[in-house]
Amino acid sequence: MDNKIKSKLSFYGIISAIAFIYLILTNNPSVSFPIFFVIQFAVLFFIAKNNEDVINVKGLLLMIPIFIISLKNFISANDMFIPINLIAITFLYSVMFLLLGNELNLLKLNISGIFKTIVNIFEPFINFIVPFKWITERTKNTEKNILVKRIILGVAISIPSVVFLVMMLSQADLVFYNNFIIFNDWIKRLFDFINIFKIIIGAFAGLYLFGHLYSVFIKEDNGMKMIINKTNDANKIKGDVIVFNILLMSILTVYSIFIVIQFKYLFSGGTLPNGLNYSEYARRGFFELVFLSVLNIALILLTTYLLKDKIYEDKNKWALFTKLMLVYLCVITGILLISSYYRMSLYDSAYGFTRLRVLVYIFLIFEAIGLIVTLIYIVRHNFNILIVYAAIGLAFYLTLNLVKTDEIIAKRNIDMYLSGRAEEVDIDYLFSLSPDALPQIMRLTDSNVQYVTRIKTINHLKEMSVYYAQMENNWQSYNLSIERNKSLLEERNPAHWEQNNGKN
Repeated sequence: MDNKIKSKLSFYGIISAIAFIYLILTNNPSVSFPIFFVIQFAVLFFIAKNNEDVINVKGLLLMIPIFIISLKNFISANDMFIPINLIAITFLYSVMFLLLGNELNLLKLNISGIFKTIVNIFEPFINFIVPFKWITERTKNTEKNILVKRIILGVAISIPSVVFLVMMLSQADLVFYNNFIIFNDWIKRLFDFINIFKIIIGAFAGLYLFGHLYSVFIKEDNGMKMIINKTNDANKIKGDVIVFNILLMSILTVYSIFIVIQFKYLFSGGTLPNGLNYSEYARRGFFELVFLSVLNIALILLTTYLLKDKIYEDKNKWALFTKLMLVYLCVITGILLISSYYRMSLYDSAYGFTRLRVLVYIFLIFEAIGLIVTLIYIVRHNFNILIVYAAIGLAFYLTLNLVKTDEIIAKRNIDMYLSGRAEEVDIDYLFSLSPDALPQIMRLTDSNVQYVTRIKTINHLKEMSVYYAQMENNWQSYNLSIERNKSLLEERNPAHWEQNNGKN
């Protein structure tokens, strides 16, 4: 590898480390999150456009969903998705660097490609030692490098020694302390700025991203790639059409009985046996049905994958029967989704929204889209369904990051309360939500709200006002949701709340 490439890779690692420390490891990072990934895109594009013979620049298009996920911290104050977003971005980075190195074709995505992506997440750790090897190669027994090393060592020893001496003398002599108090304050600010923990984490992030980009330029096989190549044998696994047909027939028989019950009692509101309560019957079981619908889709994909040669290539006498059962399983899965949605709607109409219920609603929508795609795939089987599922899954996850679920929850629950559909509102649950819910919670300060609920809300808003007033303000922490809350709290000041409080 020539020195020009080494310099660019080193530049990327250093910029990534510094940007990570300054933009991600700051207090309450918000707008700095998307800025970090804009910088990532700019640096990677600068490197890629000058090395198009090695790097597939189109791979940088994956920065778009990464950037959209990063917007969550800017447009919303809900931190529930931060750990999951970290995993998602790490996975997308793995895919992106594989695309940059022309080692993954999304249009021909298969099981081996998915495994390669997972393994590639860990490959940068192998490359952590590379920068240090380069430094060793460049510092072999030259007089100039020896001099530089000696200067650096002297400065490194001198700085902590001087700081320690000044601090000790300041404690020993008040006159000395008064003369050096400005210096002492500067030292304290320096230690606050240079946080050792942040440096370690930032260096780790820089080395990790460097390792990803380094693997794009290195084409020889390493241990990870040897593991990936062995997974190609998985494509040779075939299934037994008889076994799968028996399995499908058994499953479909049970599902058919279940569907009959759904239409008889749930959808048509028939009289339940044994004195069962209809509302309780209808308002339970949606999570189990969602889980089963996912398993059904997985079974359909597994069947079409293992029986592909028999169903779509040989087209033997069992092929049409198998396809019909798979289509029927798709229809049943669709009914399960409708049943799940109906049960959920009955439940939240009585008890309101929660985070889990909102997520289930969004998931059901995207699962229905995936089910339609699955049905088309069974019939035609002329496209790569894994890449379509990957696109649907990515769209689902991006939607979760862009939708303010807590605001939706608060609005629905408060609407139900103010309209009289609910006798009371779980104010403690609303307080536990992220600041995204605050604009809706402020509606509970109106005079027509129950006295206890209104007082609790006013006290909560006062606490939030104090919290925002004491919050550390820096440009990295700028958040649309929080800024909106500050403006609303300033408009509806405590005097307004006290005035409403008097109208009981």
